[in-house]
Amino acid sequence: MEERHRSLLIRQNPWWQEKKLVVPLFERDLLETLLKYLGSRQIIAVVGLRRIGKTVLMKQLINKLDAPKNNICYISFDDIDFQKYEVAEDIIKYFLEFSDKTGIRYLFLDEIQKLANWADLLKTYYDIEEKLKIFVTGSASLELGEHKETLAGRLFSFNLPVMKFSEFARYSGMEYQVTEDIFREYDLKYSDKKETYRELFEKYLLKGAFPELLEINDEEYIKKYIKESVIEKTIVDIARISGDDEKIIYELFRLLANGNAQLFEVINLSGILKVNRNRVAHYISLLEKSFLIKISYNFTASVSKQVRASKKQYSAHSSIVIALLDYPFSAIRTEVAGHLVEAEIANKIEKSSFWRTPQKDEVDIIAKQDDKPVPIEVKYQQQITNRDFKPLLKFCRQFKIKNGIIVTKDMLESQKADDSDILLIPAWFFLLYWK
Repeated sequence: MEERHRSLLIRQNPWWQEKKLVVPLFERDLLETLLKYLGSRQIIAVVGLRRIGKTVLMKQLINKLDAPKNNICYISFDDIDFQKYEVAEDIIKYFLEFSDKTGIRYLFLDEIQKLANWADLLKTYYDIEEKLKIFVTGSASLELGEHKETLAGRLFSFNLPVMKFSEFARYSGMEYQVTEDIFREYDLKYSDKKETYRELFEKYLLKGAFPELLEINDEEYIKKYIKESVIEKTIVDIARISGDDEKIIYELFRLLANGNAQLFEVINLSGILKVNRNRVAHYISLLEKSFLIKISYNFTASVSKQVRASKKQYSAHSSIVIALLDYPFSAIRTEVAGHLVEAEIANKIEKSSFWRTPQKDEVDIIAKQDDKPVPIEVKYQQQITNRDFKPLLKFCRQFKIKNGIIVTKDMLESQKADDSDILLIPAWFFLLYWK
């Protein structure tokens, strides 16, 4: 093993020299979940979009370990020298040689997808080293998906999402949990601060997805950071992994961002891009696996109908749309905000769909609560009219549902309509309330 590799490894592991590992104090929600899996045998994989804090999460986890310092090793494959299989193998052997073999050893492999044949390496060490707990991170699920068979039963995967509004509120020192009756809790904790929360929500729409932007307010810097560090680099990764055309994938993503939270047809996108529809469908799948978009299907029990029918897509965060399309920050106070907010609501719900009939009756989002569908209409506006209730009530009648939700800009109240209880709730409060 070369001296420069050993020197770099020691710099990446300052605790070996009794130096402190300095990390941000703010902790993502996922950290608490990962701590529960420290005792499991399986490899823990954390995947997610670029620049959302996977490396920081790993280092915070390292700081919480109760283990001898020589039994903890962090390797970043961002360094090109470490991206060769033989070098990576030598580094891991070096760590294991000087570790205490009577206790658990912890191995953290950051941006693992940059290492060729990484799944084979993980399988080897998982199988031969019983007292070795492995953690890996990756910026896309593409590679993980391809190697599921190799690592079957050996790997648990966790998605680190963009920062949630509840995390953004917690970072800002605000109340962020709604645990009791929502009206009572709103009246006691939130009502007198609703203007502050609305302003906080607007800031969240502009930059709240990415931890490194939390203390930045410069519009040009924020948009440049998201466009160059997140969007462009992710699309380069997609093209590298798939061998496909980077420019076409970028233009496709621009088209999808322009139609954020709207129906799309692959054949229409194919015609605009002048690309075979199967390739367009493939690119959309790659964008979803890279966490840039989320695809939603029509609410129906028939899988074949879901596949054939129009679909909706949501960008991972409103700030990505704003940066890519170069919207001014003031756009969040225009009609553009409606689709941006709908996407945030849809992204909050783990498995959401939408409802659209051949007669073009439509409900924005269908969630599930206690195994029952919950229709949600997003009306990010000051006034809610009887017309805004109609799609929800049609859905409730057809599926014999007693509850629906209208997401509003400011209003919190409950209304009875056609034997259904409709909750009207501000967007920012919904994002704190919905579990």
